[in-house]
Amino acid sequence: MKRLVEESGTLAVFHQMNKLRAMGKDIVNLCVGEPDLPPAQDIETAAVQAIQSHHLRYTPSEGIPELREAIAHVIQDEGWRADENRNLIITAGAKPALFTTLLALVKKTDEVLVPVPYYPSYTPMIRFACAKPVYIPGNPQNGYKTGPQELKAYLTHHSRFFILNSPVNPTGSVYSPDELQELLKFLQKNHIVCILDDVYRHFIYDETIKEDISRILKPFQRSIILVRSLSKEFAMTGWRIGYAVAEESLITPMKTVQGHIIGNAQTASQLAALKALQKPGKYALPLHVFNSRRNDVMEALHHVDHLSIIYPAGAFYVFADIRRIHPKKNDVMVCSELMEKSGVAVTPGSAFGLKGFIRISYADGSRLHEGLDRLVKGLSSR
Repeated sequence: MKRLVEESGTLAVFHQMNKLRAMGKDIVNLCVGEPDLPPAQDIETAAVQAIQSHHLRYTPSEGIPELREAIAHVIQDEGWRADENRNLIITAGAKPALFTTLLALVKKTDEVLVPVPYYPSYTPMIRFACAKPVYIPGNPQNGYKTGPQELKAYLTHHSRFFILNSPVNPTGSVYSPDELQELLKFLQKNHIVCILDDVYRHFIYDETIKEDISRILKPFQRSIILVRSLSKEFAMTGWRIGYAVAEESLITPMKTVQGHIIGNAQTASQLAALKALQKPGKYALPLHVFNSRRNDVMEALHHVDHLSIIYPAGAFYVFADIRRIHPKKNDVMVCSELMEKSGVAVTPGSAFGLKGFIRISYADGSRLHEGLDRLVKGLSSR
């Protein structure tokens, strides 16, 4: 029987890295999008106190009221309308938020528009929801971002949803306020709901752009499902807390679906998230650390002949075109050789729907310079 989905390409690399490490091989991690910095001590203390106080029972399916209220305040500070009882759901991370959105709202005949390159889990989520993914090639002259010009040729009367990820995983590209406005106007005109995967919003390195984006999004709120996570911004990857914000008519069926799948997000993690969101400016990861790492990666890769790089204005990834370096090898083979022979793990672009590229993660800075040295030598010794 044909499998509905395949293993995530990002997880395949991660599992291979761990397998080789278990065999005693030294592999530097430049593949996983997981910050190496710990959460703030106050966040950890809040979780410990919740456990010690036995605050571990079931919560409402949509999350504890205090956390929903804190999220509503964050959203309202950005200029959105958000009622904690009608417009919010707390999920066990951004993945379940996206999955619940699709399971609750997508119909069998619907088409979900997905820009390429894309986060690997989008496709299986759409297929599990019995809908059809429609892939929109990005513009290589514009960091592989997608706009109305690229979308027009792919619209049908079944087009219902568009998944927008900005900053983009894997490229690090950021849609400018003008690009966002043009795109959202086009989607609204064609009655297409935008599922905004906003996981990397914190990691937009130009604060002015970040503020302008909030202003641009506000008029389109009724046609946006906003998905966020605390995983990256607060270094809470394993804590599994995310959330979705949307119109009540969209959130209500999502609450119902979540009630059948996970019941509620982990209780102690919700209380830790509450602490994080009470002072997000204090507890969020410092951007200057990741900006410095970004500069180090760009500088190191500059010394590799025939390597083309998409400039990353956000997130903590660099997406590099290796086709001129290895014209006779596919990206999966190159990544496998880099891991086996050079001792460095990076992710093939084909995992994101774009062959001939590699994604380098600088989320983990513990051995970044050593990993970059290995990567540069491995790419240069073809």
